Amino acid sequence: MLHRPHRTRTRTLLGGLAVVALTATACGAGDGGGDDGAAAGAAGSANGELTTVRIGTLPIANAAAMHLGMKEGFFEEEGLQVEPTVQAGGSQIITGLVADEFDFGFVGYISAGVPIARGLPVCVVTASDATGTTPEDDWQLILAGPNSTMDGPEDLAGARIGVNALGGVAELQTRVVAERAGVDPNSLVMVEMPFPDMPAAIASGDLDAAYASEPFVTTILDQGGKVVVAPGAYIAPEYPLGNYMTSNQTFESDPEMVEAFRTAMNRSLDFARENPDAVREIIPTYTKIPAEVAERMRLPIYTSEIDEAAVEEQMGFLEQYGVVEDAPSVDDLLCG
Repeated sequence: MLHRPHRTRTRTLLGGLAVVALTATACGAGDGGGDDGAAAGAAGSANGELTTVRIGTLPIANAAAMHLGMKEGFFEEEGLQVEPTVQAGGSQIITGLVADEFDFGFVGYISAGVPIARGLPVCVVTASDATGTTPEDDWQLILAGPNSTMDGPEDLAGARIGVNALGGVAELQTRVVAERAGVDPNSLVMVEMPFPDMPAAIASGDLDAAYASEPFVTTILDQGGKVVVAPGAYIAPEYPLGNYMTSNQTFESDPEMVEAFRTAMNRSLDFARENPDAVREIIPTYTKIPAEVAERMRLPIYTSEIDEAAVEEQMGFLEQYGVVEDAPSVDDLLCG
């Protein structure tokens, strides 16, 4: 098994960004208040106009923090106006970053590591979300039908498991928990399938299990399905998942705008973490999730901190399971 040196610290500031023409805004920028917040707002023009930032995003609950930040005015206070564009997945978002169609993009760390390993000039600006801490509060779960004999990850051997993307977070986390439970990870049969199709596939028996995300976790449980394992929480509580990226060109050419975005996004993430009712209220406004489901579904754990040790471990999974030959380090991943 590949071993990587683990760091114990978390990162809430962009290392080195303050050095790039931002010395005046570095201290205290994380709370977006006082003189530092006003300085970061210099991303807008001197006459008070807002700078438009184009963000590639996804129509899922993970993106709620950004939408709350827009509603609460956190981006405007930093001189920014957000222009979100919904995409089908992380690969399209990263392509848009490289093509200068987006200034920032919402993706997962695994999704970020693959293109960086292949030489694409993108980097992580700040965090977004993490898994839960137990099978009871996690929002991404491996689920089976009500008549399944699977009770835990040790029962996954030979199972047909639905994942939303081969080589992505779902597949790698599933292989990790299987191996740690003593199951040969190569015995698993991964079936690529969109999240919305998973409840029907579980109900019909086409899949033995599925790595589902909310709101489809709630749908499968409503059908009588049962939890096999919470992969993220099984690996570690609040295991990092999502982040916001930019292109190297944007990071280098407009560091003030990047810092303003990071400040506003982190304020939004902290607000979402502390206000779950506001999250549930805003989810139906930008997704197809009904309000009734939003009231009951498990929510992502929003976080503004980057757990570098856990992200480094995930880069190791890319090599361990053959997704890439030479995975980036966490320092390769992060802007600055």
